[in-house]
Amino acid sequence: MHKRMDRRTVAKGAGALAGAAAAGVLAADAVATEATAEATPVSPEASLYDRLGGIFAIAAVVDRFSDEIIKNPKLNENPALKAWNEIEAAARLPGLKFGRTQWIAAMAGGPYEYTGLPLEEAHQDLNLTADEFAEVGNEIVRALQHFGVPEREQLELVGAYRTSMDEVVSSSE
Repeated sequence: MHKRMDRRTVAKGAGALAGAAAAGVLAADAVATEATAEATPVSPEASLYDRLGGIFAIAAVVDRFSDEIIKNPKLNENPALKAWNEIEAAARLPGLKFGRTQWIAAMAGGPYEYTGLPLEEAHQDLNLTADEFAEVGNEIVRALQHFGVPEREQLELVGAYRTSMDEVVSSSE
């Protein structure tokens, strides 16, 4: 029975095939499959950055969710966030949007390196809870949905966002 190799099998490379050959279990089908795989180049999957549409699309999503976070009533229950939104946002939000765009672009595999404040330092005075962190994630999802980003990319981006929870959440309330 001829088995078709998928990109994961090809990516494992000749090491797995060599190991199978050494064990004496490499059949003629596997040899034929290996030859077919070598003759048919497999292009790597596009990065999340590319699938999101690149820096301009990411910046549009960041612009939208950043504006919505400022207005979100759940987030404004946190006195530190409310104060930041009322006092500092007017002067600092454009720079924050830049930093968020750079951070997301880097996390998504784009050609950028996040050069802003360490996340823990940037959020230390906000006393964010896990629920508030989740609500920010909800705003990110709403912005992604607004721009018609497919569910797969939404899930990947939110998964990447969640990796920062330990650095951002500082309050157990």
